[in-house]
Amino acid sequence: MILISNRKNTKLTACRISALLHLMALVLLILLRSCHEDDSPAPEQSHLKVTVKSDGDQYDAVHLEIQQLWTRTSSGGGKIEANKRVNILGIQKDSIIAGGPVPHGTLQEVMLKVEPTGNETVIDGFPYALETSRGQVIAVNIADERLLLPNENHTLMLHINLLDFIQKTAEGKFLINPSLTAVVD
Repeated sequence: MILISNRKNTKLTACRISALLHLMALVLLILLRSCHEDDSPAPEQSHLKVTVKSDGDQYDAVHLEIQQLWTRTSSGGGKIEANKRVNILGIQKDSIIAGGPVPHGTLQEVMLKVEPTGNETVIDGFPYALETSRGQVIAVNIADERLLLPNENHTLMLHINLLDFIQKTAEGKFLINPSLTAVVD
C-alpha cells in the first residue's frame, strides 16, 4: 500500500484541527465561567457599628490594638475587620471603631480580638504593657437579648469600666479582664 502525502491536504487538516481546538477551548471557558457564577441571592445581613464608652480617670491613656469583632447570631457567624489602634479614653462620643455587615437574627455572642502585643496603658506618662489572660480574645457580654433586623443599622456600644477592665497583678503587670459588657440599640 502506498501512501501519497499531499501538502495541501495536510495544511487543510491542520487548520481544521486548530480551529476545532480553539472552539473547544472557548466552549470550555464559557462552561467553567458559568459554573462559578452564583445566582442565589445574598443572605440578608444587618449592619453593625461598634462604639466605646469608658469610665475611669486613673489612666492617661489605654491603647488597644483591635483586629476583629466576631459575632454569632441565630442565623450564623460573622466578623468585622477593625485593624486599628484605639485609645479608648480619647474616643469621642459616637465615634465608630469598627463597622460592617453581620448575619441578622438574635445576637448570641460577641468576641473582640486584639493583637497579642501593642496594648498598653499609660500612667503618669509611663507606658505599661497590657496582657490578656485568654490570649487575644475578649468576651463581650450583651446586656439583653437583641434581634438584629435584616437590612437595618444597629449600634453595639462597648461599655468599659476601667476599674474592672484593667487589673494590676502583685508582680506589677497589667492584665486585661477578658470580658466586658455591651448594649445594642
